[in-house]
Order: sequence, then structure tokens, then C-alpha cells
Amino acid sequence: MNNANNIKNFNYSDIKILIFDIDGILTDGKIYMSESGEEIKCFFAHDGAGIKLAKKFNLIVGFISARKSCAAKKRSEELGIDFYIEGCTDKFNSVKTILINYGLNFQNVFYMGDDIVDIELLKYAGLSASVPEAPVYVKNFASITAKNRGGQGAVREMIDFILEKKGFLDELLKEFS
Repeated sequence: MNNANNIKNFNYSDIKILIFDIDGILTDGKIYMSESGEEIKCFFAHDGAGIKLAKKFNLIVGFISARKSCAAKKRSEELGIDFYIEGCTDKFNSVKTILINYGLNFQNVFYMGDDIVDIELLKYAGLSASVPEAPVYVKNFASITAKNRGGQGAVREMIDFILEKKGFLDELLKEFS
């Protein structure tokens, strides 16, 4: 875990909104193109299940990407996320507007990103994470670096971490005892 924010004393009950970059976080960062030019992305099922768990515990979940993608938009619709922003050149101010609309502030944000365009949000979010394959200079701004890679369970790992810290994971597991 990194030390960008002091997560040891972090108040996890402050986290109300989870925001994820798409390429390199929800996907492996590869962009597949068919011969006709159609973009194809691969999403990890466990990440989607984690997002649905977060929604079950009334956390707001959103995706934000600098790229436009029909595949990512379709996946966001399937998961029933609260907001989807694509083609975003100013992620920080876009998130700021979203927070105003929800009556929240950056202390309420968990943000996960992996590249230069994510640094400002990694820096200002109450809690932030990146993935092992992100450049070191990007990871240095994150509170946590996931063990799992982007598109291979990193999102689920971080959601489980947050749900555990908030006491929701124990609550969920009691249903199966």
C-alpha cells in the first residue's frame, strides 16, 4: 500500500461514492479492434459482481473515461451504475460537478485510475487506488495499489476492501452462516 493518503486513520464511513476509470481499471487496458473498426473490450465478471454488491449497500457507483466506447457504455447499463461519463478531458471538474449534484465532497470519494489523466482525482479523493501495471509516478498519488491487475479483479479487490472496512462484508457473509 502506498502512503499518498494516510489510510491507517482513514474514516471509511466517509466513502459514499465509488468512481472508476475504464481502460486499465475495468479492462486490461488493451483496445481490441475488429476488421470493421469496431472496438471490443473485455470486462471481468467478478468486478461487475463487486459493483452490484456496492450498489446493494447504497454506494453510488460511476465510470469516467477520457475515451468514448460503445462497449463500456453497454457494460455500465448492464451493471446499472449511477453515472457514466465518456470522452472526458477534465475528469476533476466533471467529478466536482457530480459531487455537487449528490451533495458530497472529495472526502466521500473512492477513485481508481491508472494514468496521467487520473492523477488529480487520485490526489484529491478521500481514498484512491491504482493497479500494479500503472506507471510508478501515477501509483505514487494513490492511497493503495491493488494486488490484482486492471481488468483482472482489481476493482473487486478494492470494493471488497472498502466493504470490509465499512463492516458491510461481515454483514453480507452472515447471510450465509
